[in-house]
Amino acid sequence: MNDEPEDDDEDRYRPRERRRDDDRRGGRRPRRRPAADEFEATELIIPGGSAYAIISLYAGLIGLCLPIVGLVFAVPALVCGVVAVRRWKKTDTYGGVTSNLRALFGLILSSLAVLLWGTIAIILAFK
Repeated sequence: MNDEPEDDDEDRYRPRERRRDDDRRGGRRPRRRPAADEFEATELIIPGGSAYAIISLYAGLIGLCLPIVGLVFAVPALVCGVVAVRRWKKTDTYGGVTSNLRALFGLILSSLAVLLWGTIAIILAFK
């Protein structure tokens, strides 16, 4: 004879037990954040972060490179740079840090472009 007891319970599906509301702290499940050192390879190619920071950097660069006409690009770049800095995000992710750097560099480049080409335009206007 067979000495082992028959266990039909092992083969049955048993759903996981849910926590009760009183088991949770504060009634809400804490959010799980990704690790700070993880980033996607596409972040190196496709700029991530704030659109204002991206516009500020590239429009400020174009504004600095184009003589006098660069004011058309530099002034909106300066505005977008200020907006991007005001929406500054304190983050440890690669996209967030590069977005903050883009905002700073865009602000610097557009400020230089406005000062340089604005001064030259004023000098040429009063000549």
